[in-house]
Amino acid sequence: MRRKILFLIGFLMMNMSINSQTQRIDSAAVYILHRSTESLQYIKSCSFHAVVTYDISNESLGLIKHSVNERVIIKFPDKMKITSSGDKGNKSLWYNGKTLTYYSFDNNTYSTAPAPKSVIETMDETSRKFGIEFPAADFFYETFLEDLKAEQGNLIYLGKTIINDHECFHIAGTDKNKSFQFWITNDDYFLPAKMVIVYTADKEKPQYEAVYKDWIINTDYSDYMFEFTAPPKAVKVKMIPREDKK
Repeated sequence: MRRKILFLIGFLMMNMSINSQTQRIDSAAVYILHRSTESLQYIKSCSFHAVVTYDISNESLGLIKHSVNERVIIKFPDKMKITSSGDKGNKSLWYNGKTLTYYSFDNNTYSTAPAPKSVIETMDETSRKFGIEFPAADFFYETFLEDLKAEQGNLIYLGKTIINDHECFHIAGTDKNKSFQFWITNDDYFLPAKMVIVYTADKEKPQYEAVYKDWIINTDYSDYMFEFTAPPKAVKVKMIPREDKK
């Protein structure tokens, strides 16, 4: 799956099957995800916490759970800062519209690379080139919903539930490689609250889960906070594309 309120409920609760008997696309699910994606296209800034857990296969123990906590601040169209701590170490990413900087708190080292002119392009290129993934990145892509529908799977609205004390819309789906679930808040912005992906094409069926909380929308962040300044004795190292690591 690429990256990158209810509301007329009586009408939208109707399910709509299209394309074939093997694909079921629920009109309510489409409406909710469309509103969520559209909302994130028009905000000026946002910040949130992401608590992520993911499985990594161990030869003798099977799937082992790992976790990471991330604080994300984005000022559109061209500023971003992410601070991360967890099993992958303690690090930060800084993007100022021209340069992406990766800093390791554990090693006191940093790397820089030229970056595209927007947050979305930077997330896309950095993920592809360096293997760095961004929390909630999928929801910020304008084509998120169309990409889901293009997978020729299912997309179903399951009803309302509570995530982190917020009422949310629960959506589930499948395609040929995975099953997934989204929880979207029932508020003005339709914000992502949780995502779960099960990679069903893998025989071990590893899972990825992310909980998104503490959203703050349209704060006027200073450009200065997205500028990286190397700490004392920090060593600059080369940012190596992942194809060069093989």
